[in-house]
Amino acid sequence: MVEEHFFADRDKLIQTLAARCEAQLLHAIDQRGKASLLVSGGSTPAPLYQELSHRTLDWSRVGVGLVDERWVNADHSASNERFIREHLLFNKARDAAFYPMKQNGISAQAAAADVAELYQSKLSWPADLVILGMGADGHTASLFPRAEGLEQGLNPDNPSVCCAINAIRSPVTGEYTERLSLTYATLCRAKELVLLITGSEKLAVYQAAKTWQNTIDDCPIAALLTDAKVTVSVFWAP
Repeated sequence: MVEEHFFADRDKLIQTLAARCEAQLLHAIDQRGKASLLVSGGSTPAPLYQELSHRTLDWSRVGVGLVDERWVNADHSASNERFIREHLLFNKARDAAFYPMKQNGISAQAAAADVAELYQSKLSWPADLVILGMGADGHTASLFPRAEGLEQGLNPDNPSVCCAINAIRSPVTGEYTERLSLTYATLCRAKELVLLITGSEKLAVYQAAKTWQNTIDDCPIAALLTDAKVTVSVFWAP
């Protein structure tokens, strides 16, 4: 099930969504004494993270993890870890505890179990707030169309928190096709699931995905958008 929040301009979207995210984190802290925030990379959410970093809440009680990661070093320009450190974990949010995915010296496949244990032990679980993006190819997190590992990633009965993905190289994936991603089953358990998209191209992909009737492997985001048991709050602006 989707809840649509469409805006005429991106600034209004960012301010509204930042307030909603802040409220969700504050609610979690009030209820559980801590909150968990799982975030995606990409240029679209950067203004949201920067706005959130200024919000006044007890960031020392917030644990931040990743939705997915390219299997590159943490200082690499393609690293989601680096992106989050540069766009969220400063200002007031510098006090948040951050738990990356990338582990040196081993493959994404070998690291999956350790990352799952890390997230379940260090973050309040299930996640209080997840920020997702979407590609023009219909991927979300690192659940790419027809990727190696996608069957495991999309299995709604998969008990694993995360899975290794080897995507088919494309203009969307770039050269870094080895990834670690949260599974569909994990995303479904989040207390608040947000899909943030902008622009006419992604709007068209989203509109097609929410009424998708073809093979889910060709448009993984459709698994979330067509699941009546899962609520996705969709935020869009031109």
